[in-house]
Amino acid sequence: MVSMVSGCLMYTVLVANATAMIATIDPAAKEYKSKMSRLEHYISFMKLPPELQLRINKYYQARYGGKWFHEKDVMDTVSSALKEQILMVMCSRLLRKAPLFKYRDENFISAVAVKLEYEIFLEGDVIVRQNVPGDRMFFIDHGQVLTEADADERELCDGDFFGESCMLTKGKHLATAKALTDCQCFSLRWDDFQEALEGFPDVKKDLEKLVLLNAEGGLV
Repeated sequence: MVSMVSGCLMYTVLVANATAMIATIDPAAKEYKSKMSRLEHYISFMKLPPELQLRINKYYQARYGGKWFHEKDVMDTVSSALKEQILMVMCSRLLRKAPLFKYRDENFISAVAVKLEYEIFLEGDVIVRQNVPGDRMFFIDHGQVLTEADADERELCDGDFFGESCMLTKGKHLATAKALTDCQCFSLRWDDFQEALEGFPDVKKDLEKLVLLNAEGGLV
């Protein structure tokens, strides 16, 4: 436990020193340092165990890389056309790898892309659990994920996806998904997907038929 505490303190000191060096010339780094300071006060107040402190610090490093920003704030400052272009560049290739979106019209892909949320998961995180109701589908931008369903295991990596059954039925996850490495993902919520579908009745009807076919085949 002593070594764990020492390691935690050393990690925190190193992060603080690194951010302090560039904070004077980088406003985003300065804001990050301020956020980290408040976070450390919170962690201390809550008396969180050292191993959890390390994971929290690691998450912030993986998520923000020493510079504080928020996607929503950034996206709200650009035009809707630019926001759409940014997200299409980042996400269209991921969407089109999933059968649900592979052959869909570009306008529909664009409508779905703007609904995606960027998420970070650390090595060891359980992202979803089998037989638990789900409301999101995940697209792996970078990292490795292990899915486990009964005796079946699959390793997923960059460009793969999981949780797609939830987009069709909002049912339970068919497998547990665990991050094997730190993972950068995009997620799509069921409610947001349904909102995107409202503008594309033909696609909505097509997916409703797919749900019926899968249900008849015992696949959902």
